[in-house]
Amino acid sequence: MFIQGLKRWVKVGVMTLLTVAFIGSTAGEGKASASAWDAALRSVEGLYDGYEAAELSLKVLKGEVSYIRKQNNERLDQVNAAVKQIDKSKLNQLQTAYEKLKEKHDPLLKQYTELGKKAAAARKAKDSKGALVYDLKRNQIKEQAAAARLEIKKKYDELDAAKKQTAAKAKLVKDALQPVYANKTRITAENKTIAEMNKRKSAADQRYKSSVKLGDAIGAAIELNRLLSELKGMYQSHQHIYQWEKDIKQQLFLAEAKLPR
Repeated sequence: MFIQGLKRWVKVGVMTLLTVAFIGSTAGEGKASASAWDAALRSVEGLYDGYEAAELSLKVLKGEVSYIRKQNNERLDQVNAAVKQIDKSKLNQLQTAYEKLKEKHDPLLKQYTELGKKAAAARKAKDSKGALVYDLKRNQIKEQAAAARLEIKKKYDELDAAKKQTAAKAKLVKDALQPVYANKTRITAENKTIAEMNKRKSAADQRYKSSVKLGDAIGAAIELNRLLSELKGMYQSHQHIYQWEKDIKQQLFLAEAKLPR
């Protein structure tokens, strides 16, 4: 509805400006005729009403975009936080148990390793008796060391399997969030387009105000028409963003459904 109305205002403005240009050309190259100035003034009056309506419509739409974006960002933060909490307590318990078991068997395994090094050093030094003693001591705890290593490996495998299961659960959610980030990329690109339109709008606004100060109705009409065109583009861009935010809202529901219950 707004776009149709804005198109009408832009069309009227263009037609009026063409009329002004034609009348102005028939009045000579020096100064525009009074008729051209009057026509431009009427154009300004009509375009100004359209400009105010366009600004209001854009303000309302931007408010709606801001509202849904705030909700979406909060929910996205919550989903990402929930992903980090998946099986966190279980993993912490397994990690603690694994560390404690390693700590428990660490003296035995260090002793076993050290005896092996000493036996090797003794053999290198041609100390057969010393090597024999170290081998006897090492072999005495060999089975205990092997059992300790096996116990540690089992505990590690249990922890590793749990981590992989958790990663798989998290991946389901992260994959579901990919469309969200794709839409956010589109929104970022569209915001850059809006920023460029804002620059052009600001420049046109400055020229418009300068024309008003100079009493230049023709210049004011031209710049006001440009302002309306930029507003139309900005409104359409915000409509795209609003739709993407609505899509994100639905995509977040899908991602939330992937979280473990």
